[in-house]
Amino acid sequence: MPAGKASIARAFGSPSRYVQGPGEFNNLPAFASNYGDTALAIIDTFFYASMKDRIEELFAQKGMKAYAVEFNGRCSHATMKELIAFTEALPKIPDTFIGIGGGQACDINKAIGAHFRKAFINVPTALSSDAPTSTHSIINNEGAMFDRIVHYKNPDYVVVDTEITVQAPLFMFSSGIGDALATYIEAEASFANNNVCNAGGGTYRPTQLGMAAAKISFDILMEKGRSAFEAARNKTCSADYEDVAEATILLSGLGFECTGVSVAHGLQAGFYAMPDAKQMMHGTGVGYGALVQLVLQKDERFPEVFSFCKDTGIPTCTAELGLTEENRDENIRLLIEEVYYNRWNIHNVPFEVTKEMLKNAIFELDAYAKKQK
Repeated sequence: MPAGKASIARAFGSPSRYVQGPGEFNNLPAFASNYGDTALAIIDTFFYASMKDRIEELFAQKGMKAYAVEFNGRCSHATMKELIAFTEALPKIPDTFIGIGGGQACDINKAIGAHFRKAFINVPTALSSDAPTSTHSIINNEGAMFDRIVHYKNPDYVVVDTEITVQAPLFMFSSGIGDALATYIEAEASFANNNVCNAGGGTYRPTQLGMAAAKISFDILMEKGRSAFEAARNKTCSADYEDVAEATILLSGLGFECTGVSVAHGLQAGFYAMPDAKQMMHGTGVGYGALVQLVLQKDERFPEVFSFCKDTGIPTCTAELGLTEENRDENIRLLIEEVYYNRWNIHNVPFEVTKEMLKNAIFELDAYAKKQK
């Protein structure tokens, strides 16, 4: 996610194909056959036992060969080495790599596909982040925030089987909603600041299509997000759930990668600096950061977005981050010190941001949330 002033040229990137709907998992052999007759499925630990035999049988029915390997949930250098060694020990390097699981499973799949310069397909099992569609993979060392980003290309296919995603825990859907909620808010700020977009290698401005994808994602969430959230609570693939699935995975994925990120992502990236904050998923923290950004910008949409966050499980105050009256001030001080100097996207807005402004926005959000109870 680069920083810098954009030239007059513009860029857009996307997966080659996006497929969504109930039962689409069963069509993986047909999608993979475009690249050859062998595949390696990298499957999240949680799903490995239930999906290993299923995917091997699906491919065998089509006269193809699928291997399966369990992913330990850590997108790290050590895991990459293990998966590369596993792949090289197979009778041949598979034609297609298939990542099945959460954001880190999708990231490691993209990284392994990039290593072998092969096709790759991402199959998210929850609507929890933009990772399935994006070009980059964040590779961590143990205990590090991140230390390496692998870029190669967007996935050849993103396959969202909504019969699978609707069974995911509701807090994961909240995370995906929060990540998507911030996309257009951040895109507007980044565009107004003439920052480069994430697509194209760090010199290009967004296309109109990139900005439109971000806006459509936001509009769908505001119109149908609450209904979709209730459908997910009841494990029901309603029409609104399907639309919000597209908004959280495809449209938000295109939106963030083809525009830019700002305060919301910058704040979330520093959450680890708060020793008393509870652990939460990436998108959940980003959704909270979007509220802080709206306060910072004095944005008239703030009341509407605040109400939406309350209804969809996104934190709206520091108490919901796990902080107390006794430790709030010190934790927020540590957060601001971390992000102000180390996260360039905190400054990716068309006005100067000071540490005092960030603190005031967080405390103003707390005061507003207290009045709503």
